Amino acid sequence: MHAERLVLGFFSREYARDALARAQGGPSWLWWVHVAGGLAWMVLVSGRTTYLEVGGGLLWIVTLARMPWVWRAFVMGLAHPLFLAMVAWTLWRVVTLAWSPDVAAGIDRIDKMRFVWNIPFLLPLAPMVGTLVLGIIAGSFVYNLSQVSHSLGRWGVDWLPQWDHMPNRNSGWNNPVAGGTKLCAVLGLHIAACLRGLYTARLGWALLGGAGTIITLAAIVATGTRAAWISAAVLVGLACVVGAWKARWTARRAALAGAVALVLVVVGGALAWKVAAPRAMEAREELRQVFDDKDFSSYTGTRLLLMWWAVQAFADHPIIGTGEGGYEPWVLANLEKRGIDPASRTHTGPHPHNTLLQPLANTGIIGFTLYAIVLLVMARIAWVSRLHEHPYAGGLAWALLGLFVACLFEILHMNSHILAMWQLLMGLAVAGSIQYVVGQDGTVGGDGKLEALAE
Repeated sequence: MHAERLVLGFFSREYARDALARAQGGPSWLWWVHVAGGLAWMVLVSGRTTYLEVGGGLLWIVTLARMPWVWRAFVMGLAHPLFLAMVAWTLWRVVTLAWSPDVAAGIDRIDKMRFVWNIPFLLPLAPMVGTLVLGIIAGSFVYNLSQVSHSLGRWGVDWLPQWDHMPNRNSGWNNPVAGGTKLCAVLGLHIAACLRGLYTARLGWALLGGAGTIITLAAIVATGTRAAWISAAVLVGLACVVGAWKARWTARRAALAGAVALVLVVVGGALAWKVAAPRAMEAREELRQVFDDKDFSSYTGTRLLLMWWAVQAFADHPIIGTGEGGYEPWVLANLEKRGIDPASRTHTGPHPHNTLLQPLANTGIIGFTLYAIVLLVMARIAWVSRLHEHPYAGGLAWALLGLFVACLFEILHMNSHILAMWQLLMGLAVAGSIQYVVGQDGTVGGDGKLEALAE
């Protein structure tokens, strides 16, 4: 499908231009209140659960207050291919409740999809996407302060807030998995801004992105979330490849880059290892138990079993799945059928800790196909949004990649915090890609090379 057609959906470029222009109509002060509501949502997405709901509510209120001016852009969001793909996937999940052994759990999972409203509600703010993404960055820095507070509290500054986490994990006010996973998205934004700043000679953006990358990497290490560590390693590795590819190399630049990389690896590795060593050694021992002793009782071993059980659940119900919410009941019934007491397991868990296997087990090949369509459409939209002129708005593809890689060991659509970040990033990617397309007079991307990539 042509990139422009996917970005604009059923609407023409002229209609989209007019809709976004009209979205800024009405009293100017009300427009800026609308922008402030959007910024509040961006900041509060890094907060605790209550903050998520409050932030989303603020954006709802100001958007509805400006509906006479924004309804055209709002309708574009409701009819956008990515929004429709999300709705189709969610509707199938609702249908699978008919044969789910745990309807209450299924409804709870589906209820979290309420954050899909980000696509239509953020589209009227498309001209401000760059500013909105900076709101995410600001919110993440505030979240980092909660991690600093937690550390200082452990070191004897008793009057600072602390949170109840395991001794070797510091994720501030969020739980370690949610905190670490969301930070992977923030890391992607910083890396993209740093790269864009470097190869366009915009030193300020390069410095902000570079400093943000270092801070966010330290924050991810502190959470002790190993899936987030893997995602961060993938993003940093990819950034090195992209940076090397785009750089205009001279002998002097190569020597300087090598020296800086060596210092960062040695110094950063030494500092990070002091924090990460307990979790890393724990993972090594758990993997040894799995492969040498065939002992799956550890957290890592159990997660591998959970993934395997998802494959088995799919094999039992390949077309329509176990039903939304049916994964854990299937696991328990399967263990009992094999003469294994479920209570003897470390934990069985409500999901297989893999964002691809979960829909495969619960909703079968039909649900998985619909979910895959969502991911593919999202990737294509994000690919276009990377062309946005704002260095951070152009990083939405990186952010979504970081979130997705981390969720190969978690679930994108079950944890409210992770799901909110995912849906918010998708909403921004849709808005950013449309804003880019309507600003072009010719082919999306402006040259034949990019058009070939789009096709």
